[in-house]
Amino acid sequence: MRSYATVCAVIVAAVGVVQGAEPTGGVDPVMQAEERRVEMIQRVAPSVVCIFDRNQRGGGSGVIIDPHGYGLTNFHVVAGMLDTRRGWGGLGDGKLYELEVLGIDPTGDVAMFRLTGAERFPYAGLGDSDAMRVGDAAVVMGNPFSLSDDYTPSVAVGLVTGVHRYQKGVKGNLTYTDCIQVDASVNPGNSGGPLFNAAGEVIGINGRISVNTRGRFNVGFGYAISSNQIARFIPAMRAGLLARHGTLQATVDAEPDGRIVFQRIAADTNADRAGIRRSDTLLTFDGVAITSGNHYASLLGTYPADWPVPIEIEQEGQRRTVVVRLDAVNPKLQKPFAPVREVNVREVERVLRAFAQATLGSVEARRPIGWKWTIVREFAPGADGSTKAPESYEVSQTGDGPVRMQRRYDNGSPGPRIVYDDRTATQRIDETSETWDLAPDVGMVLSALYVMQRCMLEPVDTIDLTKVTHGGGDRIVPSSHDRGGILEVLEWPVAQSAVAKFGFDAQSGRLLRVRVRDTQSGAEATIDLKDYRGANGLIWPQRLEVHEPGLEYSDVLSHWELTP
Repeated sequence: MRSYATVCAVIVAAVGVVQGAEPTGGVDPVMQAEERRVEMIQRVAPSVVCIFDRNQRGGGSGVIIDPHGYGLTNFHVVAGMLDTRRGWGGLGDGKLYELEVLGIDPTGDVAMFRLTGAERFPYAGLGDSDAMRVGDAAVVMGNPFSLSDDYTPSVAVGLVTGVHRYQKGVKGNLTYTDCIQVDASVNPGNSGGPLFNAAGEVIGINGRISVNTRGRFNVGFGYAISSNQIARFIPAMRAGLLARHGTLQATVDAEPDGRIVFQRIAADTNADRAGIRRSDTLLTFDGVAITSGNHYASLLGTYPADWPVPIEIEQEGQRRTVVVRLDAVNPKLQKPFAPVREVNVREVERVLRAFAQATLGSVEARRPIGWKWTIVREFAPGADGSTKAPESYEVSQTGDGPVRMQRRYDNGSPGPRIVYDDRTATQRIDETSETWDLAPDVGMVLSALYVMQRCMLEPVDTIDLTKVTHGGGDRIVPSSHDRGGILEVLEWPVAQSAVAKFGFDAQSGRLLRVRVRDTQSGAEATIDLKDYRGANGLIWPQRLEVHEPGLEYSDVLSHWELTP
């Protein structure tokens, strides 16, 4: 235990620092902290946007998050611009730039825009909102009360005063789930502007305040939509889509013993099909231990529709985890919101260029003219425990032609041959036999792989994209609760009546997962692409894991021969 004299000395030293007295033996830590804060503010302030409508009216705020001018704001800031999708963004350089409204998330009160008029824009990156703690420093920037005639943002510094807060929505929209509460001044005009952490990362978008009953003035509580929530919706919004939130269509309640128990499961929903039942105990949702019904609802509200979420339950005394893709919540809008095709195609082309860069090393590089490789197919045990011997294939593809798979038996003799492209898949026993179409569940998998190898690696300006769309985001499960593992999805027609959803890693550009479904038969399959390695100058997955109902197998690829 410290002596009374020691404690007094510590207090005197602290008071001396606060009053500006020079500390002995080193640089003043308070002055150091102030310099860091000033430097951070000066560094990120140029990324803050003053947002106006086409007639230069308004007063909302935003923030640019990448050098190409893409930025975030509140939905309610741009809601009045949806007829034209056009407005203005003012930056700290004193200039107004054309602003294009892209996609919107009315439920979560977020929207994405793009500024044009410069080759490169100042920007601030997204931080990890889940890392924020009560007491951490928080910096609010924006244009409250339209004070800034030269578009330089106003700054307010404070603390995080609450995390994982919930703010009820308005007529089904503008719901702030799992948001961040701060005591820094957030006032009318700050809406849509960034909440920064001490490192200058965007950890939220400001949009709600608690106000005095005599007027709309901040009384000490502002609320920001968390960056980790927003990150899940960025692929959809950037592609110009109406982003929809997800729902489990299931309610929970707390039992007297503290357990969180499912009370109602809507019939014929994904949760119902996954086997969740009334009276099951909800243990974790996406790895987070659920402590109350409100906690569950708040966390659920941060996920997009069709997002895969692992849910741990206790059912009849047994623990098990199911992965459920969330059903969609339809936002309430005064007018329908239709994506602008030009915006969507722009994102399709960007994703394909990133795929070419990751695969060929350059967007200008040409795909190989000729391909040869071998496959060893390993089957997972059946539901009854039965096993199937591995199969070997020799595979080739040349020019614009189809892929040819020749089965090879252990003694080297040839077996059936499969020929497929992006539309058809046929098989024949030998050269003299007739051919027949493969079953839809088999053909759609092969056609999706053909699109990956043959169609996607062509120069982007030569690919027919008339039926291809950017479908928003997805992720690989399992993954952590943060922003890791986010995929960008391209929806591409394959086979005769199937659609493949190609999931590209948002960071590396690599294709990691394909979900394909035949719209007529209802057959579904998932292809996971793993173990990317160099193969004669090509970076290509060396293992494909195919999952179909009742059938799972892995293809190990090797012995590549590529003709430039």
